[in-house]
Amino acid sequence: MTVKDPVCGMELEERDVRFTSEYQGRTYSFCSLACKKKFDENPEMYLRAMQT
Repeated sequence: MTVKDPVCGMELEERDVRFTSEYQGRTYSFCSLACKKKFDENPEMYLRAMQT
């Protein structure tokens, strides 16, 4: 199964994900620590971008 990094949009194999964050009861997966840090600083901005 694949998941999408909400910061850069990269498709990731769920089994290979090393970086995650919890936000409002959901778990988000990231390709790198840099993407995770960006999301953690402003999750709403990235979640809005995912909806458009």
